[in-house]
Amino acid sequence: MSSPTISNTDSLVLDYVKALGIIAVVIGHYPGDPFTFLKPYVYHMPLFFFLGGLLLNTRRSVASHALGIVRKHLFYIAAVYVLIALVFAILHQLYPIAYTSMWRGNLLDSVLYPIEQSFHGGSYFFVGWFLFTYAIVSLLCFIVVSAVAKVITAPIPLYATILLIALFSGYAGMDYVADVYQSSKVFYFNLLAQILVGSSFFLLGYVGKNLIMKHSGVYAFVAAFVLLYLMSQYDVLEPLVIAWSKYNVGFVYQTLTALAGIVAVFSVAKVIAHYEHIPLLKRIGQHSKPIMSYHILAFVLLDIVFSWFGLWDLHKTKALNHYYSEFTWPLYIGLGIAIPMVLHTLFAHAKRKVPTLAM
Repeated sequence: MSSPTISNTDSLVLDYVKALGIIAVVIGHYPGDPFTFLKPYVYHMPLFFFLGGLLLNTRRSVASHALGIVRKHLFYIAAVYVLIALVFAILHQLYPIAYTSMWRGNLLDSVLYPIEQSFHGGSYFFVGWFLFTYAIVSLLCFIVVSAVAKVITAPIPLYATILLIALFSGYAGMDYVADVYQSSKVFYFNLLAQILVGSSFFLLGYVGKNLIMKHSGVYAFVAAFVLLYLMSQYDVLEPLVIAWSKYNVGFVYQTLTALAGIVAVFSVAKVIAHYEHIPLLKRIGQHSKPIMSYHILAFVLLDIVFSWFGLWDLHKTKALNHYYSEFTWPLYIGLGIAIPMVLHTLFAHAKRKVPTLAM
């Protein structure tokens, strides 16, 4: 086992993949959808789990990997969750935007509340569900891959075994545990389904890393596009809503369409990387995490600006409800990406200037 060897060209492709993926996330969270087939909710969250598996570094120990997850993800989730809660508590005092206090009366209930609500309980940091689930999935899949590799050393049987585990995990999550959650509405079944489905795409990324890096391109994009078109004609092109365990057409169709979207994104990224270096797109990819965390805040700030001109009633502002008209789509998407990048750059600059701010 080892971490994947990545050339400079492949590294650029992956930056572009992350950029296209996070742009899809921002698009998916704003009213209006310019896509007929490459709809963001079909593939955008599976894409990031897939990327995690593709980049899995199996040279580290379990303890080292777990410590890295705590530092990189869990501390980050807690810090951003509290920061956004404070920002919106202040904004709520100034403007009539929807707000739900994150404080539940005691510390334990307040910590458990976002997990129980899949980070959607009035929070404008609802993408926290993905970061939290991703942290668990990353550790779980690291353990699974490490354990299987100790028993099976030959590459082909190893990858075949992990592929079977990935498919079983996806099937169990989408076609069994998700149904249990939908009927019971018990939150830990939702979390379990998230973990199983996320693990499926994570392990598919680990197994398919060489294949997708080598064969993505124009022909792969055409094949993926045709598959998505056919799925739409047969009415099986449905959103894959991992956050709430909604898989309307079942494991086979949901997985096929998600993988088709992933292949399409990789193919577009590879073609762009082959013909042109776009520094801005690379930078967006490198800032995918802060964009994911703060783009809803950017939307709300724009809502406030439009309310000053009498174009929007802030009583209507919620995490997924924002001002929309014929001209606002490119503005919200563009600034939904740019504002988090600027905020992250300013914070990084502040950390360099004031070492005590470093976390």
